[in-house]
Amino acid sequence: MDETTRQNKERTIWDKQASKYDDHVLKMYKDAYDLSIEKVHSILSPDQQVLEIGCGSGIISLGIAPYAKQVVATDISPQMISVAQNKAENLSVSNVVFRVCDGYAIPYDDKSFDVVLLFNILHVVKEPAALLHEAYRLLKPGGCLVSATDCYAEPVPFLVRLMLSAQKLLKLVGVVSFLWYYRKEDLHQLFDQNSFMIEDSDVLHQAPVNYYLLARKPQH
Repeated sequence: MDETTRQNKERTIWDKQASKYDDHVLKMYKDAYDLSIEKVHSILSPDQQVLEIGCGSGIISLGIAPYAKQVVATDISPQMISVAQNKAENLSVSNVVFRVCDGYAIPYDDKSFDVVLLFNILHVVKEPAALLHEAYRLLKPGGCLVSATDCYAEPVPFLVRLMLSAQKLLKLVGVVSFLWYYRKEDLHQLFDQNSFMIEDSDVLHQAPVNYYLLARKPQH
């Protein structure tokens, strides 16, 4: 699959989900999103520049905006960005800049951000390592990478396992573009392979496991 085909596939799938995205994820995972925002808040300071790659409808970016100097929120889906921008206007949030762009090639200079966010994205992209590589490029030395990722290979109750099995069918019919079945240890290995030093971890949702990682780019 060439890059243009991949981009069009991802854009089409997420555009279709944009208008109903919040209704779906907040009904099932609101507590995990609230915890995600709390976790990011705990490591932010008011002078920091934050980037979110794959911001979707802006739940995380808008939630952490009061605690940062500026948030740049990016997504490959124009419809997701439109939903997020409307929410920002309704909430009178002025320090979040929304941009449509591919997470593999963010149009900012090296070392532009103090914090990069990758929430609920690494398990649904074709090349997770490419996103980590881009995050590393964009982070200042010593900067933080904050993420949460669904780990579908972790043990879960039988009914949840049936639901996860059904997701394979969603991928086959094009509702989901790509799908990785991670264990928590797989994510540790992925971050290590891309030169990030993990400083904290937590489970934000039990079934399926939504796994939080706080990592840092080395100072040198």
